[in-house]
Amino acid sequence: MADEIDIRVSLDLDPEAVFATIEDYDDDTASYLSPAKTAFYEAYSALRAVHDAKAAAEEDPTLNDAGRLLKTDDYANRRIMKVYPLWDAASNSLTSKAEAWEKELTKAVESKASQMISGEIRAHFKSLKTGERMTAISQAIRDGDELVASAVLGGPGMLSGITEEMRAVLVREYHEQFNPGLAKRLRAVTAARAQIDGKLGLLRRELKKAVGTIKIKGPNFDLHGQYEGEITPAQLRAKKGKSDAPFAVGL
Repeated sequence: MADEIDIRVSLDLDPEAVFATIEDYDDDTASYLSPAKTAFYEAYSALRAVHDAKAAAEEDPTLNDAGRLLKTDDYANRRIMKVYPLWDAASNSLTSKAEAWEKELTKAVESKASQMISGEIRAHFKSLKTGERMTAISQAIRDGDELVASAVLGGPGMLSGITEEMRAVLVREYHEQFNPGLAKRLRAVTAARAQIDGKLGLLRRELKKAVGTIKIKGPNFDLHGQYEGEITPAQLRAKKGKSDAPFAVGL
């Protein structure tokens, strides 16, 4: 995990905790996932820095609550603007890799046997009952019998008695069996992309939490009989803009 667990930030954004959930993340796949891990590290670091900035602003005796909130929000905006581009770049990079490798795992299979032998193998499988046929083809793939498997999958499905839909499923199984490294990389980048795309909303929520709001007495009636509300940085800026407007007129 990060140098130390920071309870101010959700553990779901801790880069080490996040990547520990990716089963296929290891030395073989780390380089392909590095953009995503960098994005998580920068986001986690930025959130911790915003919390630190907020605490520092609280110690500034020259600022009131509104000034502290705006000062913290200004800092948060500068920090997060460096994070979002990394987040987008990581998502795009992982998507590009996943799409390219998906094509590799679904491309047509070339028969390793001669035309005559391939024809005999297909005829044999076509003669089997449906259940036996599917079991036998899958078993050939699992056994690493590339000659038999490629003969069946290297031609139209009808020649071996299988539908094109089932042939597509078996082609994917074939490539995963005979190119396990590629299949592993695809699983890893797919999982990392899910983390990047799925945690963007959490990142934004954690940023808002880190910046905070000003608690005020307002129109909202809570369960304890107290009138309470809050002002966000955006609302505060709007109020300040309205207040500043008359001073913008030239003398």
